Amino acid sequence: MIKHLYKYLLIIIIAIIFSSAFVGAHSIQSVDDLAYAVAIGFDVGENDRIKVTFQFTMPNSSGEGSQGETAPVVIDSVEAACIESAVNLMNTFVSKEVNLSHCKVIVFSEEFAKRGISKEIYSLMNKVQVRPNSNIIVSTSTAKEYIESVKPSLENLVAKFYEILPRSSEYTGFTSDIKLR
Repeated sequence: MIKHLYKYLLIIIIAIIFSSAFVGAHSIQSVDDLAYAVAIGFDVGENDRIKVTFQFTMPNSSGEGSQGETAPVVIDSVEAACIESAVNLMNTFVSKEVNLSHCKVIVFSEEFAKRGISKEIYSLMNKVQVRPNSNIIVSTSTAKEYIESVKPSLENLVAKFYEILPRSSEYTGFTSDIKLR
């Protein structure tokens, strides 16, 4: 009798362990729940703050539309004390969670770069989402103006344009191929 009780108790314990192992599987985040930033820009803000500009591609904009039609983008800026605060603040403005895993370009205005960019570079290097092959650009205009002025004519996707742009240093003298790493 006691032997059968231990057997049933062991089966119940094993069932509880196996069922609890798969409980967390329902909290997987969907791609549609994220806002992917393809470019981030840093400008000098007011009162020693930084102005961070994010460029997002529109969801489901794969460039499969009519020929020559560029995929829509959204550009928005926030002022914060650091990049982490800016991302958190941007999360409150957009209806999705900001994800930096597809960031192709990090733009610094010349004015911001003159003050020093090491703090932001180290912060971005320590973020798991930001890839080390993201390109660094220092613009003579503000970073926001640079990002707003990007209108690729031969590419439908702005992310593809940002990926190809720094490689033009191989055949022109106007750009440098500088990576985050």
